[in-house]
Amino acid sequence: PATHTRLDVSGVGKRGGEFVAGELQRAVDKESVTRAALYEACVRGSDRRSWLAFASGVEHAEHIAAVLNEWRIPAAAVHSKMPAKQRDTVIRAHKEGQLRAIVSNNILTTGYDHPAIDMIIMLRPTGSTVLWVQMGGRGTRIHPSKTDTLMLDFAGNCERLGPLNDPRLPRKGGDGGGEMP
Repeated sequence: PATHTRLDVSGVGKRGGEFVAGELQRAVDKESVTRAALYEACVRGSDRRSWLAFASGVEHAEHIAAVLNEWRIPAAAVHSKMPAKQRDTVIRAHKEGQLRAIVSNNILTTGYDHPAIDMIIMLRPTGSTVLWVQMGGRGTRIHPSKTDTLMLDFAGNCERLGPLNDPRLPRKGGDGGGEMP
């Protein structure tokens, strides 16, 4: 059964239109919420083979990977505090199918090309339409092993920024007149 888990960012400040990183991680890295979201992901994605989860901080990424491993879903986190060689090893293991899930904090948001990704677990709220589309785009590539990609948005990004195929575009600077593109 669905839990309809949603990360609460109501008290998180914004800087330059994006959530303040430290505040964001403190707000969303709650064990009960993480476990509820991952439980729902496991139920809904039980037939999915290649998962990509987006986390809201380094510790959050490690916590997500730990819970998945506890539940016998091979997973590892990638983040900026890891040596590049270790990060490369984890990425390679995910692409080769040794890891069912890879959990990213600001590493695989753009440029990660693994077309077999068939489930995205969004545990990273953002105020950036561009980042939202980039993260979701990791699952949009065609691959013979899949027919679609399941996107589970526990971060409320779709509600805040619009669906990936029709996002709300930010207004351009200027006189403020005219319609939003």
